[in-house]
Amino acid sequence: MTTSIPDRSRGVERFAGMTGLLISFLVVTAIFTGLDINPEFAVIHEDLAYLGENLFRLRIDNLVWFINSILIIIFGPLILMSFLSQGRSSAYLAAFLICTTGIIYLIFAVNGFNLIYLIRDYLGAEGSETELLASLSYHILITKTNLQLTAYSLAGISSVIVGLMIVRSGSIPRFIGWVAITGGMIYGCTGWINAESVLFTLGRLLFVLSLILLGAVLLLRGKKKQKDILS
Repeated sequence: MTTSIPDRSRGVERFAGMTGLLISFLVVTAIFTGLDINPEFAVIHEDLAYLGENLFRLRIDNLVWFINSILIIIFGPLILMSFLSQGRSSAYLAAFLICTTGIIYLIFAVNGFNLIYLIRDYLGAEGSETELLASLSYHILITKTNLQLTAYSLAGISSVIVGLMIVRSGSIPRFIGWVAITGGMIYGCTGWINAESVLFTLGRLLFVLSLILLGAVLLLRGKKKQKDILS
C-alpha cells in the first residue's frame, strides 16, 4: 500500500547517516591536509616562517574544519532523534557533547583564519611590530592546540556514550558500538598525553571507522524503511 505520509524517523536516520559519513570523510581529509604543518613550539619565529611557507595548506585545513564543525553541530540533534528511544538522558548527553565539540571546532577554525592573517602581516612586518605579531600568533597557536585537545576529549566521551546506546539498542550491529567505545576511550584519553603516538592514531582510526559504520547503517536503515512504506 502506498502512502503519502512521510516517516519522520526514516528521514532523520537518512540525514544522520549522510551527515555522519560526510563528517568522517572531512575528518580524514583534515588529517591529511594537517600533516607536517603543526608547529614545534620551540622557536616561534621559525614556526611562523614555516607556517608562512604553507599558508595554502593551512587555509585548506581551516576551511575543512569550518565546514566540518557546522556538520558536527547538526549531527548532535540528529543523534538525539535517532537514539531517543534508547534512553533520554544518554541521548541528550550525547547530543550535547557532539554539539559542544562542533562549537569548539568552529572556534578552532575561526582562530585558524585569524592566525593566517596575522602570519601574513608578520611576514611583511619590521622591527617591534614583528615581535608583537609573533606574540599574538603564538597565543593563537596555543589556544588552537588546547581547543583541539579539548575537542578530542569531548569527541571521545560522546563516542563512548553513543557506543553504549548502540550496544543496548539491538537494532544496530553491536560490534559497531564496541568499536565506538574502544576508539572513543583511546581517542579521548591519549590526545592530551601524546597526539603523535601510535596509540592515539589507533584510537582515531577506530573512532572514524565507527562513525563510517554508524553512518552507513543509519543511511541504509532509512532507505529500507522507505521501501517498506512504499511496498
